[in-house]
Amino acid sequence: MTDSSSAADQNKEPTLTDDVGELLTLVRSHSRRLSRVKKLLAQVDKKEPRAGDYETWLEVHQGLEGYEIAIDEVDQRRQSVVERMGKQLNRLRVKARMTFLTKLDMLAGTKELTVEKISESPLVLYLEPLTFEVDFDGGGVRLLYGHELIDDTLSINASALIDAHAKYLAQLKKLAIPSEDFFDLLFDAYQTVLARTHGEQESRVDLVDVLVPLAMLRADDKSLRKKGIHALEPFTRYQLAWQLAQLRRDGLLEKEGRRLDLGAATGGSTRDKSDVLYIPVGAKSGQYYGSIRFNSTN
Repeated sequence: MTDSSSAADQNKEPTLTDDVGELLTLVRSHSRRLSRVKKLLAQVDKKEPRAGDYETWLEVHQGLEGYEIAIDEVDQRRQSVVERMGKQLNRLRVKARMTFLTKLDMLAGTKELTVEKISESPLVLYLEPLTFEVDFDGGGVRLLYGHELIDDTLSINASALIDAHAKYLAQLKKLAIPSEDFFDLLFDAYQTVLARTHGEQESRVDLVDVLVPLAMLRADDKSLRKKGIHALEPFTRYQLAWQLAQLRRDGLLEKEGRRLDLGAATGGSTRDKSDVLYIPVGAKSGQYYGSIRFNSTN
């Protein structure tokens, strides 16, 4: 009885109400797309492409590419606009890039910074000690310490990048732990990983595995009791890379009968970047590391 009822329901002809509801849904869907396209186009209406507006034009172009209206006449017009904007953007990209680099050099000079180009395509720039990966096709910038990501939400704006450089460099210095203290903290984090994995003393552990213990060991006792794991402030990958580079700069790889030994990651072991950590040495040098241990020097 149930099976025959289900079959009957499936074969039942849609009511007028059903048809009206589907038509209304379809119209609303087209309406939302049209409204979005209208908002996009309003950003560049009656404007000629300028280098300073490159990101806006790129956003409109990408948006129009992704909004099929499913109305032939409208989509033909939309596609025509997309193609014309694409040609404009190819020319505009060159101007925008030159304008951006010129302004960045000028602003960096006022801060006594030097912009060093690491690569042309993709465009990678170095403002000591941080790196910017500039993506003109995607319309954004990634800020890194070495190869370790700090912020991937930056816009292609010279003034904003100089401000971001100052902000994150100040943050890195503020969060930095003196090398004498960090050596001890890192040893405790290493011991925590050994305890969790039942490893033998002086055996190697994955370097990235000390990140969570570092966060735990830095947490305030009172906050830990009150909030538990929610009291933990992440110890980021770029912070760890900064601290390890600082240990090297300070010549503090050995202390009180213990020596820090970082294991370099090479070849296939660097394929998954989440398993390794890059520690830079200047603009173009550095090394991926995959493991850590402390050896006794006594």
